Amino acid sequence: MPSYVVTGTSRGLGLEFVKQLSQDANKTVFAIVRNPDSAANLKQLAAQRTNLRIVKADITDPQSLVAAAAEISKSTDGAVDVLINNAVSTNPAGAALSPSHIPLDVAGTRDFFRASIDSALYGAVWTTNAFLPLIEKGHEKKIIHISTGMADVKVIKGTAIAGVVDYSVAKGAMNVLVAKYAAELEPKGIKVVAISPGWVDTWEGPKTPEVEFFEDHLLKSFQKVLPDIKGRITPEESIRQVLDVIESLTTEQTGFMISHHGNEEWF
Repeated sequence: MPSYVVTGTSRGLGLEFVKQLSQDANKTVFAIVRNPDSAANLKQLAAQRTNLRIVKADITDPQSLVAAAAEISKSTDGAVDVLINNAVSTNPAGAALSPSHIPLDVAGTRDFFRASIDSALYGAVWTTNAFLPLIEKGHEKKIIHISTGMADVKVIKGTAIAGVVDYSVAKGAMNVLVAKYAAELEPKGIKVVAISPGWVDTWEGPKTPEVEFFEDHLLKSFQKVLPDIKGRITPEESIRQVLDVIESLTTEQTGFMISHHGNEEWF
């Protein structure tokens, strides 16, 4: 029975990962979430599926990840097949700011980047290292970090999107980290990749005029590099494609960022 660990599962892409994975009763899925009590949709799903277990941990707290790995290890004979690190935090207030607007102030600059760097970079290190001993004993030996096409310099240049700096920079750093892990772990048969899930609509509830304006701006920017793009795709469509990519992952892909299409078509 293949085992999966997924982080950031209270909503959005993480919740969709565990929904689709746990549909197969032959798979054991461990959903990592920071606050299980507030994850109502996840708790409801877990109550319906005996192969889905909720485990409390915070990717910015390495000791909680170590504890989570130890807890999961007891149920899996010390092995995990696939780790999907999806969790991330960002600074919504800074999304529209270009880099020249980052304050000339040490504390202000650190605050600007903190949420994204803590989760996308440090969180990726701590999550990987906490679960690596289990992955080494698994059969599939796959480590997946969810990234973004917004970290691709060709996309940045082509779209001329100067905002979303903290998220893009943190994910770009994570992509380099993925390559470093791949260089280290490939001799052990472990595949490590970053996967961009596409431009996905994970917004919950009604969208404010400000959100709709920003999305329209992004659409027009993305159309500079892909004229046929019409808008966001659904979480269901995105994760279905991402899981197909994970299932067919090759040694040649390890260390790289690939898309939900399995190539470099980010949208």
